[in-house]
Amino acid sequence: MNPFHSKTHWMLLFGLAGFFEMSGRTFAAPVPVIENSLTEVVQKIQAAYEHTTDWKAEFEQVTQIEGFDSPITSRGTLYIKKPDKLRWDYLEPNRHQILVNEQKIWIYTPEQKQVIVSPFAEISDSQLPLHLLSGVGRLDRDFTVQWTDPARPRPQDPPSLTLIPKDPNTGLTKLLMDVDPVTYFITRLTLFEANGNQSRFQFARIRNDTGLKDRFFVFTPPKDVVVVESPLRRP
Repeated sequence: MNPFHSKTHWMLLFGLAGFFEMSGRTFAAPVPVIENSLTEVVQKIQAAYEHTTDWKAEFEQVTQIEGFDSPITSRGTLYIKKPDKLRWDYLEPNRHQILVNEQKIWIYTPEQKQVIVSPFAEISDSQLPLHLLSGVGRLDRDFTVQWTDPARPRPQDPPSLTLIPKDPNTGLTKLLMDVDPVTYFITRLTLFEANGNQSRFQFARIRNDTGLKDRFFVFTPPKDVVVVESPLRRP
Protein backbone atom coordinates (compact mmCIF):
# COMPACT_ATOMS: atom_id res chain seq x y z
CA MET A 1 0.00 0.00 0.00
CA ASN A 2 1.45 3.35 -1.02
CA PRO A 3 0.94 5.98 1.73
CA PHE A 4 1.63 8.91 -0.62
CA HIS A 5 -1.30 8.68 -3.04
CA SER A 6 -4.39 8.99 -0.84
CA LYS A 7 -6.28 12.22 -0.41
CA THR A 8 -6.12 11.88 3.38
CA HIS A 9 -2.33 11.76 3.23
CA TRP A 10 -2.31 14.97 1.19
CA MET A 11 -4.41 16.61 3.85
CA LEU A 12 -1.77 15.54 6.37
CA LEU A 13 0.99 17.02 4.24
CA PHE A 14 -0.78 20.36 4.00
CA GLY A 15 -1.49 20.40 7.69
CA LEU A 16 2.17 19.70 8.31
CA ALA A 17 3.20 22.47 5.94
CA GLY A 18 1.16 25.00 7.82
CA PHE A 19 2.64 23.99 11.15
CA PHE A 20 6.16 23.78 9.86
CA GLU A 21 5.85 27.22 8.27
CA MET A 22 5.14 28.48 11.75
CA SER A 23 8.46 27.11 12.93
CA GLY A 24 10.70 28.86 10.45
CA ARG A 25 11.85 31.88 12.38
CA THR A 26 15.50 32.13 13.44
CA PHE A 27 17.11 34.05 16.28
CA ALA A 28 20.51 35.77 16.40
CA ALA A 29 21.36 34.39 19.84
CA PRO A 30 19.75 32.19 22.52
CA VAL A 31 17.46 33.95 24.94
CA PRO A 32 16.84 32.99 28.57
CA VAL A 33 14.36 30.16 28.96
CA ILE A 34 11.35 31.28 30.97
CA GLU A 35 8.15 29.53 31.88
CA ASN A 36 5.41 30.31 29.40
CA SER A 37 1.70 29.78 29.68
CA LEU A 38 -0.07 27.70 27.06
CA THR A 39 -1.43 30.87 25.47
CA GLU A 40 2.06 32.40 25.27
CA VAL A 41 3.50 29.29 23.60
CA VAL A 42 0.72 29.30 21.00
CA GLN A 43 1.24 33.02 20.33
CA LYS A 44 5.00 32.58 19.84
CA ILE A 45 4.52 29.72 17.38
CA GLN A 46 1.94 31.82 15.54
CA ALA A 47 4.28 34.83 15.42
CA ALA A 48 7.08 32.74 13.90
CA TYR A 49 4.67 31.47 11.24
CA GLU A 50 3.45 34.93 10.30
CA HIS A 51 6.99 36.26 9.78
CA THR A 52 8.35 33.45 7.60
CA THR A 53 8.25 33.47 3.78
CA ASP A 54 10.01 30.21 2.94
CA TRP A 55 12.10 27.53 4.62
CA LYS A 56 13.63 24.11 4.20
CA ALA A 57 14.52 21.25 6.53
CA GLU A 58 15.67 17.66 6.59
CA PHE A 59 12.97 15.28 7.76
CA GLU A 60 12.37 11.73 8.90
CA GLN A 61 8.84 10.42 8.39
CA VAL A 62 7.58 7.26 10.07
CA THR A 63 4.12 6.14 8.90
CA GLN A 64 2.22 3.33 10.60
CA ILE A 65 -0.65 2.15 8.39
CA GLU A 66 -3.60 0.50 10.13
CA GLY A 67 -3.54 -3.26 9.56
CA PHE A 68 0.18 -3.44 8.71
CA ASP A 69 2.77 -4.71 11.20
CA SER A 70 5.83 -2.73 10.07
CA PRO A 71 6.01 1.06 9.80
CA ILE A 72 7.32 2.83 6.69
CA THR A 73 10.33 5.06 7.37
CA SER A 74 11.35 7.73 4.85
CA ARG A 75 13.96 10.49 4.87
CA GLY A 76 14.66 13.51 2.72
CA THR A 77 14.34 17.28 2.45
CA LEU A 78 11.20 19.40 2.63
CA TYR A 79 10.80 22.88 1.10
CA ILE A 80 7.89 25.27 1.63
CA LYS A 81 7.05 28.70 0.28
CA LYS A 82 3.94 30.65 1.16
CA PRO A 83 1.36 30.52 -0.17
CA ASP A 84 0.55 26.96 -1.19
CA LYS A 85 3.92 25.70 -2.44
CA LEU A 86 5.58 22.51 -1.22
CA ARG A 87 8.34 20.24 -2.41
CA TRP A 88 9.23 16.91 -0.81
CA ASP A 89 12.46 15.30 -2.02
CA TYR A 90 12.41 11.75 -0.66
CA LEU A 91 15.90 10.18 -0.63
CA GLU A 92 15.39 7.01 1.43
CA PRO A 93 14.42 4.21 1.10
CA ASN A 94 13.44 5.08 -2.50
CA ARG A 95 13.89 8.31 -4.40
CA HIS A 96 10.77 10.19 -5.43
CA GLN A 97 9.47 13.75 -5.45
CA ILE A 98 6.21 15.42 -4.53
CA LEU A 99 5.72 18.99 -5.77
CA VAL A 100 2.72 21.21 -5.10
CA ASN A 101 1.82 24.72 -6.22
CA GLU A 102 -1.43 26.65 -6.58
CA GLN A 103 -2.34 24.77 -9.78
CA LYS A 104 -0.98 21.22 -9.80
CA ILE A 105 0.42 18.34 -7.80
CA TRP A 106 3.22 16.17 -9.20
CA ILE A 107 4.24 12.76 -7.83
CA TYR A 108 7.44 11.68 -9.60
CA THR A 109 8.92 8.20 -9.28
CA PRO A 110 12.26 8.02 -11.18
CA GLU A 111 12.49 4.23 -10.87
CA GLN A 112 9.18 3.84 -12.72
CA LYS A 113 9.91 6.73 -15.11
CA GLN A 114 6.46 8.09 -14.37
CA VAL A 115 4.94 11.29 -12.98
CA ILE A 116 1.33 11.48 -11.82
CA VAL A 117 -0.21 14.94 -12.24
CA SER A 118 -3.35 16.01 -10.37
CA PRO A 119 -5.16 19.35 -10.11
CA PHE A 120 -4.61 21.31 -6.92
CA ALA A 121 -8.41 21.50 -6.46
CA GLU A 122 -8.44 17.78 -5.63
CA ILE A 123 -7.25 18.60 -2.12
CA SER A 124 -8.46 22.17 -1.72
CA ASP A 125 -11.67 21.19 0.09
CA SER A 126 -9.72 20.78 3.32
CA GLN A 127 -9.98 24.40 4.40
CA LEU A 128 -8.00 24.13 7.63
CA PRO A 129 -4.63 23.25 6.02
CA LEU A 130 -5.14 25.86 3.30
CA HIS A 131 -5.83 28.53 5.91
CA LEU A 132 -2.56 27.64 7.58
CA LEU A 133 -0.65 27.75 4.30
CA SER A 134 -2.09 31.10 3.27
CA GLY A 135 -1.06 32.70 6.53
CA VAL A 136 -4.53 33.27 7.97
CA GLY A 137 -4.78 30.13 10.07
CA ARG A 138 -4.72 30.34 13.85
CA LEU A 139 -3.94 27.47 16.19
CA ASP A 140 -6.33 28.68 18.88
CA ARG A 141 -9.13 29.19 16.36
CA ASP A 142 -8.74 25.94 14.40
CA PHE A 143 -7.78 23.62 17.26
CA THR A 144 -8.45 22.93 20.89
CA VAL A 145 -4.90 23.20 22.27
CA GLN A 146 -3.74 21.45 25.45
CA TRP A 147 -0.51 20.50 27.15
CA THR A 148 0.26 16.88 26.22
CA ASP A 149 1.32 16.34 29.84
CA PRO A 150 -1.37 17.80 32.12
CA ALA A 151 1.39 18.66 34.58
CA ARG A 152 2.75 21.03 31.84
CA PRO A 153 6.48 21.18 31.02
CA ARG A 154 9.16 22.59 33.26
CA PRO A 155 10.78 25.78 31.88
CA GLN A 156 13.82 23.83 30.61
CA ASP A 157 11.74 21.11 28.90
CA PRO A 158 10.54 21.28 25.28
CA PRO A 159 6.86 22.26 25.21
CA SER A 160 4.65 19.44 23.96
CA LEU A 161 1.14 20.28 22.76
CA THR A 162 -1.91 18.22 21.84
CA LEU A 163 -4.14 19.75 19.17
CA ILE A 164 -7.70 18.57 18.52
CA PRO A 165 -9.15 19.86 15.20
CA LYS A 166 -12.41 21.76 15.64
CA ASP A 167 -13.41 20.88 12.07
CA PRO A 168 -14.51 17.20 11.99
CA ASN A 169 -13.84 16.99 8.23
CA THR A 170 -10.04 17.29 8.38
CA GLY A 171 -9.50 13.51 8.48
CA LEU A 172 -7.48 13.93 11.68
CA THR A 173 -8.41 13.09 15.26
CA LYS A 174 -5.47 14.83 16.92
CA LEU A 175 -1.91 16.09 16.47
CA LEU A 176 1.02 16.03 18.89
CA MET A 177 3.52 18.87 18.51
CA ASP A 178 6.93 19.24 20.19
CA VAL A 179 8.42 22.73 20.14
CA ASP A 180 11.94 23.99 20.85
CA PRO A 181 11.72 26.01 24.11
CA VAL A 182 14.05 28.77 22.84
CA THR A 183 13.48 29.16 19.10
CA TYR A 184 9.90 27.80 18.92
CA PHE A 185 10.86 25.64 15.97
CA ILE A 186 8.59 22.62 15.65
CA THR A 187 10.92 19.67 16.13
CA ARG A 188 8.40 16.83 15.95
CA LEU A 189 4.83 16.47 14.71
CA THR A 190 2.69 13.34 15.02
CA LEU A 191 -0.59 13.12 13.13
CA PHE A 192 -3.39 10.68 13.96
CA GLU A 193 -5.87 9.91 11.19
CA ALA A 194 -9.49 8.94 11.79
CA ASN A 195 -8.84 5.62 9.98
CA GLY A 196 -6.14 4.62 12.49
CA ASN A 197 -3.05 5.57 10.47
CA GLN A 198 -0.29 7.56 12.19
CA SER A 199 2.51 9.68 10.71
CA ARG A 200 5.40 11.07 12.75
CA PHE A 201 7.70 13.76 11.33
CA GLN A 202 11.04 14.70 12.89
CA PHE A 203 12.78 17.86 11.62
CA ALA A 204 16.42 19.01 11.62
CA ARG A 205 18.69 21.64 10.04
CA ILE A 206 15.91 24.15 9.50
CA ARG A 207 16.69 27.23 7.39
CA ASN A 208 14.24 30.02 6.65
CA ASP A 209 13.86 32.88 4.16
CA THR A 210 16.48 31.59 1.72
CA GLY A 211 14.75 33.10 -1.32
CA LEU A 212 13.25 29.98 -2.89
CA LYS A 213 11.99 30.74 -6.41
CA ASP A 214 8.50 29.83 -7.64
CA ARG A 215 9.99 27.75 -10.46
CA PHE A 216 11.56 25.48 -7.84
CA PHE A 217 8.03 24.16 -7.20
CA VAL A 218 7.24 23.34 -10.84
CA PHE A 219 8.10 19.92 -12.24
CA THR A 220 9.51 19.61 -15.78
CA PRO A 221 9.33 15.94 -16.86
CA PRO A 222 12.44 14.42 -18.46
CA LYS A 223 11.93 13.20 -22.04
CA ASP A 224 11.75 9.52 -21.10
CA VAL A 225 9.16 10.01 -18.34
CA VAL A 226 5.50 9.06 -18.84
CA VAL A 227 3.03 11.73 -17.68
CA VAL A 228 -0.20 10.35 -16.19
CA GLU A 229 -3.07 12.80 -15.64
CA SER A 230 -4.99 11.37 -12.72
CA PRO A 231 -7.04 12.65 -9.76
CA LEU A 232 -5.86 11.76 -6.30
CA ARG A 233 -7.57 8.66 -4.96
CA ARG A 234 -10.16 9.44 -2.34
CA PRO A 235 -10.20 7.29 0.78
